[in-house]
Amino acid sequence: MKDYFVSDAKFLKLDIPVPHEAMLVEAQALKHRFSAHRGDEDHGGWKGLALYGLGENLHESWQDYGYKNAEDAATNFIWTPAAHECPTIMNFLLNEFPCKRYGRVRLMLVEAGGSIGPHSDTKHRILENINIPLNNPKECLWHWTDDGETLYMEPGVPYAMNISYTHAVFNNSNEDRFHLIIARHDSTDEWKALMEKSSKKDNINWSYLSHEIAS
Repeated sequence: MKDYFVSDAKFLKLDIPVPHEAMLVEAQALKHRFSAHRGDEDHGGWKGLALYGLGENLHESWQDYGYKNAEDAATNFIWTPAAHECPTIMNFLLNEFPCKRYGRVRLMLVEAGGSIGPHSDTKHRILENINIPLNNPKECLWHWTDDGETLYMEPGVPYAMNISYTHAVFNNSNEDRFHLIIARHDSTDEWKALMEKSSKKDNINWSYLSHEIAS
């Protein structure tokens, strides 16, 4: 079971320092190891590299690999060889980020000129997986397709994203975009304090829902 942070907010910025410039160098050095993510025609140049999961290039959801649920898949999760080539990222995850039991941890890439097609990842209004831009070209924006709003994601700022809203990303630049995506399988007291502090700062309404792990 895990406590999910329920809110209608589209995103929440978290107040935790991230050494994103050093992380970016580590991610860029591994670009040749990334592989296509959700390789259908609606996406272009969207790639992933798992740091914690079933394998470096097994970065899709657990359903795609025949597991019955997220916890079943997690019994086979490992820190991949790529993770061990990212000392700054590993130090952040193991010693600074308020999580003791991770779900998938992935480096995600949208190549220059690439895009993530419109999609929604859940039906539940939850601020869940953490999206940390290691860089973000000015011409690369997050789009909510239902209302046309956009978001420029600031490098080094962790965002708890509400991915129940249909969204897309367009990298209209000549620079690759690298983000670190973190899923958790726990809800530590430190995590709750971070979320609650950030919510109060941004005047966001929220509640907790205790539920089996779904990601």
